[in-house]
Amino acid sequence: MKSEKKTSKLLTALSILLALAMIFPIFWLICSSFKQPNELFKYPLKMFSSDPTINYYKSVLGSGFMNYVKNSLFLAVVGTLITLVISAMCGYALAIYRFEIKYTNLVFAVFLLGTLIPGETLTVPQVSVISALGLYNNIWGVILPVVTTTTGIFMFRQAYMAIPLSFVEAARIDGCPEWKIFTHVMMPLGSSSFVTLAIFSFMWRWNDYILPMLILSNQKNFTIQLAIKNYIGNTGVDWSSILSASVMSVVPVIVVFVILQKYIIGGVSAGGVKG
Repeated sequence: MKSEKKTSKLLTALSILLALAMIFPIFWLICSSFKQPNELFKYPLKMFSSDPTINYYKSVLGSGFMNYVKNSLFLAVVGTLITLVISAMCGYALAIYRFEIKYTNLVFAVFLLGTLIPGETLTVPQVSVISALGLYNNIWGVILPVVTTTTGIFMFRQAYMAIPLSFVEAARIDGCPEWKIFTHVMMPLGSSSFVTLAIFSFMWRWNDYILPMLILSNQKNFTIQLAIKNYIGNTGVDWSSILSASVMSVVPVIVVFVILQKYIIGGVSAGGVKG
């Protein structure tokens, strides 16, 4: 009994230390965003500024930063909604029709094989297709190429495979159309997977840099990540503005995660059930 208590205390202490180690860089980022430029690299380093300022926050906001926030929100929210719909429908089809339609497992295997292809090799074909469709320098050219994710399809497939098929059969006997079975029966039962994928998808798109950099050339269409890069110029790096912009770019992700994080465990557990 005593050994179990000691182990529990040790694990608790290690968890606290790990949490502090992960929070510290964010705390340092926030404190540094209020420092004067000459304090950022002054030795010895200090956590808090002796002359804090919010001028760089004002400067960043005055440079049209909220327009970049709007673009990033549109990209993240719309892309996430489309991803949720496609992933849920594909996962439903691969799980529920696995005994009714041949080769559903083969189709799913093809999806999984796609994850073995390095993303860098798809960059040139993606840009070529986007240009051919007339979506270059258009926010939709960043949204549409990545609306399908194998992770989301896998998560929903596994979650729906854990639900007894008797639910679907009972609804069919009652004369419920297939679309209503999906929207009124299966979607509510897979709500934890929806929330989990929504968090991951929002974070992926909010932090995406490579595809927006290749597709968006007009500054008014820039996302937050591209806007932050603009503070790196030929004559130097505006670290104070980068820090202030980075703090503001992190806030929406933290808010979304804090509000929805309690659903992550349920969604991951549902996605990990073996069918």
